[in-house]
Amino acid sequence: MSESPALVVFEGTPGNSRTEQEFFAIRRGVVLDQLEQAKGAGIHRRILCTPDVQLQEAAAASGVEVEYERPSQGRFHFGRRLLEVVRKRQLQSVLYLGGASAPLISADDFRMLLSLMQGPPDMVVANNVHSADIVGFHPASVLERITLPAIDNALPYVLRSEAGFRSVTVPRLLSLNFDLDTPGDLPILAVHPSVGRHTRAALNAIAMDVTRCQRVQAILFDPLQELVIFGRVGAPLFQFLDEQTRCRVRLYSEERSMKALGRDVRGEVCSLMGALVEQLGFEEYFRLLSRAAHGAVLDTRVLFAHWGWQLAQEDRFHSDWGRVDAIRHEGLRDFTEAAIHAPIPVLLGGHSLVAGGLWTLLDAGLRVRGFST
Repeated sequence: MSESPALVVFEGTPGNSRTEQEFFAIRRGVVLDQLEQAKGAGIHRRILCTPDVQLQEAAAASGVEVEYERPSQGRFHFGRRLLEVVRKRQLQSVLYLGGASAPLISADDFRMLLSLMQGPPDMVVANNVHSADIVGFHPASVLERITLPAIDNALPYVLRSEAGFRSVTVPRLLSLNFDLDTPGDLPILAVHPSVGRHTRAALNAIAMDVTRCQRVQAILFDPLQELVIFGRVGAPLFQFLDEQTRCRVRLYSEERSMKALGRDVRGEVCSLMGALVEQLGFEEYFRLLSRAAHGAVLDTRVLFAHWGWQLAQEDRFHSDWGRVDAIRHEGLRDFTEAAIHAPIPVLLGGHSLVAGGLWTLLDAGLRVRGFST
């Protein structure tokens, strides 16, 4: 590889609701910590693409190259924009990082990723080949000859299927697998001791109820209790939970790679759990869960896609945080209210909640007990 990889970070901009503003304030802190850790790892070129003016100014002040984006208003296309950056900045090797995709990433993690990229060309380094938000590849010119994916999750798949790239196995580290997708991930991040200084300051600046999160965390260490986990969960995580937790786990895994394969966009999502909720109704469903377990962690995006709900981001975010009164969609408001008032603690969120989020919650509990994962 003739050129050291450049770090390229994409981050969006918050909406107008209170929940979105608070969520993105914390993501802003995470991005600044990511850029700081990358510098500590010796990555000389750090490029940030964002329409967030406050983040632009903070990053530029620390020596980051900034691409001053305009708000996309729903028309943003990841692949085309990444190709534009590669052309404009004349990049030969790229380590891409989705904004706030690794809030616990360290300088050592960046060094490890760089070492994996030292191999021959036509190889792709990704934290998850099915749905990635950390992707390293060279030559960057490969983007000129593939079908550019609309979202970052699909980039490794396209590089393998169209360009013939080989996948490089990345160690399964918590710091590379926990992602801040929704506000449902924030209480988990808040209880972990290893967040960066910018992130911690942002977390301390908002009022956040972590009670349900702490109750679910306690279940993980109680051999007499049981936890329901539903959503896009892979076998490696289930094996990890089975080995590290003391509770019993009921796992219901459906629709892995839902977004990467575009099944949600095409209306192809079919969830047995979603059908069960429809049949029982929201309140009765959560009563059933309370008879089956002492707590539940739900990847609600699978349910929403199965029901065909077209939801505004702010409504999804309000649901994740349990702000029922702020939700405009009637069905989502009723579902969220039933979850919040369920007889057991229920955590709501996206894919990251039932993947890296659970891992992070367990790791935080182990650290308090003098261990780590």
